[in-house]
Amino acid sequence: MMYDHKTSFESAGRQTGIENTPFPTAFPELPGQNEELIQDFVAYSRQQPFQVERAPEVASRQPDPPPFTRPTIPPVMHSRRRPLWLPLVISLIALVVVFGGVLGYTATLSNKGGSASPNTPQLTAQQQAHKVAEQFMTAFKAKDYQKLWSLLHPEIQKQWKNQAAYVAFQQARYNAYTFHSYTFGKEEQRKTWINPETMQSYSNVLHIPVSLKLDLTEPPADTTLLADDVLHPSRIFQNLPLIIQEMTLKGKEKQWRVLAGGPADPEAPVLPPLQPPAQQLAVPILMYHHILELPASASALDLSLAVSPQQFEEQLKYLKQRGYHAITFNQLFNALYFGASLPEHPVILTFDDGYTDAYTNAYTLLKKYGYTGMFYIITEKIGWEGQATWNQLREMLANGMQIGSHSVHHVDMGVTYLSSPDQAFRELQESRATLEKNLKVPIQQFCYPAGEPFRSGALSTQQAVVAQLNKAGYVGSTIAPGETGIIQDSQQPQKLFRIRVDGRYGLDVFTASIP
Repeated sequence: MMYDHKTSFESAGRQTGIENTPFPTAFPELPGQNEELIQDFVAYSRQQPFQVERAPEVASRQPDPPPFTRPTIPPVMHSRRRPLWLPLVISLIALVVVFGGVLGYTATLSNKGGSASPNTPQLTAQQQAHKVAEQFMTAFKAKDYQKLWSLLHPEIQKQWKNQAAYVAFQQARYNAYTFHSYTFGKEEQRKTWINPETMQSYSNVLHIPVSLKLDLTEPPADTTLLADDVLHPSRIFQNLPLIIQEMTLKGKEKQWRVLAGGPADPEAPVLPPLQPPAQQLAVPILMYHHILELPASASALDLSLAVSPQQFEEQLKYLKQRGYHAITFNQLFNALYFGASLPEHPVILTFDDGYTDAYTNAYTLLKKYGYTGMFYIITEKIGWEGQATWNQLREMLANGMQIGSHSVHHVDMGVTYLSSPDQAFRELQESRATLEKNLKVPIQQFCYPAGEPFRSGALSTQQAVVAQLNKAGYVGSTIAPGETGIIQDSQQPQKLFRIRVDGRYGLDVFTASIP
């Protein structure tokens, strides 16, 4: 049903209880509203009829909304005008700061001789040393021997013909092995370190023990004749000395360089190759016992075994004047096995039995002439009257000397083996273990007491004892005359020849015995 909209609106008002409410003909003015649009809307609504449905009951009229309130805008505050000189002062200060920073950075580059970041913190000397140690061992683990060469001390580099010779030696030495990991031990500042290969002393060095885990890459099918150290080399590659020293290179700042390379050093434990090359070298190995003055009434045997300190010094002086270089057994085997070069006129000086005069006389004179020596020790007798003590042996070792085994009880190894192979093996194994435990160095050299079984033993006995030496981890062994000579053979490392120095004869006999 169609209604006039005014009548309908008023009727709806009565029905909802809102009576006497006239239909609005005008609307209150709203802020910002266009009045013409409102009037048009009112006129239009009066002309158009519409349907009105019944509105629900309303309990009461809803309250009118609150009147619109225009927000109050705070007045704009005008600041005082800044002085004209203030920006100029700020600009000058900024310019001074920037210019000073540039000068300081330029001076830093000039002092360091290279580029640097002004934000890079400076490393302490200890941190720089550790950085070099890490670089060296990381390169070694990766078998980057060129990098190793670049980190060596210049004095160590001089011991090699050139970089190529050093790299070739390292490659031949570790070609059959895989490196797994390395660890550093507790570092120690030391006043001096002596290079046993040159007997040169270096001051203010950092000693860092290094342990290396390594294995044969391809172990052979038959390992019965291999030394345990070849099969399980990690045991002897423990706490090897990495010695580094801070030095000034030409035209550069101070840098740390490596003197002794831990497992990469030529004096690290020797790992004999699975198939040794055929190599012979002329290296005299001199055999001494006592360096001691004996009365003329002493027995002929005692007189033959004792070289007086005066005689010994004459012999050392002769060797020095003729350009002989005392070498270590490591140097000998590095040359026999891996092609390392030897100095001109190499010689090895050995001293049997570990007497007190080995420390008081032999060691003292060796140091005076800059020579190293090998001292073969009877472990049961260490500290006995007339025998060297552990502290004396440690001092000798720290000052460039070498230590080897002369068995536990100084027994005839051939006779002992024939009586009890187990007892013979214990003589070898226990003497080595005792020396390593107390001196904290690998022991790889042995000397047959009285030269046996190579003076009077059968060939089969000699072969059996050699097999035990290999199994016990010895790399080389010296005999006593009987057989003598100066030619050392890579195929017979457990039968190294020596020349006996007899105290009953003068310098002329001594000089005639060596080339």
